[in-house]
Amino acid sequence: ITALSALMVLLACEKPEDSQTQDQQQQEEQKIGTYKYDGKEYPVYSMSVSADESQIFVRISPFKEGEKQTTYAVIGINASLQGTVIDVDNAWHNDDYYFVYEDPVVYYSQYRQLQSGTMMIRKVGENVEVKADLILPDGKKFAFEYIE
Repeated sequence: ITALSALMVLLACEKPEDSQTQDQQQQEEQKIGTYKYDGKEYPVYSMSVSADESQIFVRISPFKEGEKQTTYAVIGINASLQGTVIDVDNAWHNDDYYFVYEDPVVYYSQYRQLQSGTMMIRKVGENVEVKADLILPDGKKFAFEYIE
């Protein structure tokens, strides 16, 4: 009976690990990409694109659609600059480019000009390419790249 009990305990312990591994694999499969903020890497589980003839905005978040989006970034450009690498040192803040980042601790408003960096957004049919390598107003780095 002792050996049988030990075997049942061992099997019971393995099941959560297996389901936990499956959950992690499913999360990795659902992940769109990653972004870096202040030296740390975060997953991106949701991304939306809003575009018209004057602007293109890409919103990313480490939260899935339907979850409360307490952390997100919005990267935007003037639509006439689509596909162009924009150097924020030589561009008009809130005209040529737009950036917002918010998490429960920090908020970078679109009214705060970036220190430096580059960004590019290109729509390819229904898909989008995004590259952002930015130094935020307080000197922290933000980076995101998505090419589908």
